[in-house]
Amino acid sequence: MDITIREDGNWYIAEIKSKPSIYAFWYSKEEAFSELKNVVDMMFDYYSEEISFQKKVKKFLTNKTFEYAI
Repeated sequence: MDITIREDGNWYIAEIKSKPSIYAFWYSKEEAFSELKNVVDMMFDYYSEEISFQKKVKKFLTNKTFEYAI
């Protein structure tokens, strides 16, 4: 995994090079890196919840049957 930390004015920006939308910034390199770990943890939690929700929807739709009047 290629992670870059660069100075930007008063801040340091830590980002995952292959995913530029995943980044964090703070006053020191160490804090920016630590914050990047927090961002990744939050994204992991979000996508885990999203996948769980989608599985529930799929299960509901798969088991859903319609009754027709004959």
